[in-house]
Amino acid sequence: MSYKIRNTIALAVLFVLTAGGGGFWWGYWQPKELGALQTEIDKIEKELVNLPALVAEVEQLTVRYQDVRRKYDSRSKIIPASDLSSETYEYISQGIDEAGFLKFGFEFGQPVARGDYSYNTYQISEGETDFGTLYKFIYFLENGRRLYKVSSLTMDVREELDAETGETGRKILFSMGLQSFFSKVPELGQSLAATALPLTPPPYDPFNPVILQVLATEAPAGEIDASRVEVKAVLPGKAYVLTSTGIVILHLGDKVWRGYVSRISPAESKVEFTVNEGGIIRTIEKKIDFVTKK
Repeated sequence: MSYKIRNTIALAVLFVLTAGGGGFWWGYWQPKELGALQTEIDKIEKELVNLPALVAEVEQLTVRYQDVRRKYDSRSKIIPASDLSSETYEYISQGIDEAGFLKFGFEFGQPVARGDYSYNTYQISEGETDFGTLYKFIYFLENGRRLYKVSSLTMDVREELDAETGETGRKILFSMGLQSFFSKVPELGQSLAATALPLTPPPYDPFNPVILQVLATEAPAGEIDASRVEVKAVLPGKAYVLTSTGIVILHLGDKVWRGYVSRISPAESKVEFTVNEGGIIRTIEKKIDFVTKK
């Protein structure tokens, strides 16, 4: 076989292989690649269409994250990992130091579990103090660094007389349910911003009665009881009265027990006293008792 024929055959085989490979690439492989590329293009175009919504969602999540982070960093409370009754008693003692003297009984109740957090229950009973001190004590418990909750509160008022002054005082009798929270989330046990809120002045005492129920019947030593004096002489602007300690000169406006001298009338030989008997205002009139001797 001549070289010409062999070269022709080689070229023909090479042509067939080249044409077959080109046909396979053009007819099968290229469309497959183009289909995959088109699918990717469609996916990208779909993502581009949804991009504004994704951007808005990311912005919302960013705002929520910043708000949660701000609240976390600005927490005014700390929640420890555990709570012992001795720790609670120590914390309550701090509240007593800030509020003033309180008298009460303290009893541990039962722990209550709520998933990631729990709380111990305590009962404060047979409490006794004045309203302002009780207000400060409760304010400390609810606004201090530790997370406490007053779950129940009952209050009553008791009036009692001061043995020395004869004045009517009031004591608030109270009992209270208390919850002390703790959590197994370690991050809640620390907070740089945790601090007690400044104490605000107590509001108006709702237990302050308009009319007292308990009143002294005897005037304290050194006080003039207007209902028991005897008028001996009445002159312009002054009166001579007899008290348990002797003759006393009274002028208009002078203080007596629970009141003052409100009127002196020489023409009527009369002295008037205005007194406040536990919220009831009344006038006591005293005249010279002229006794005609036979």
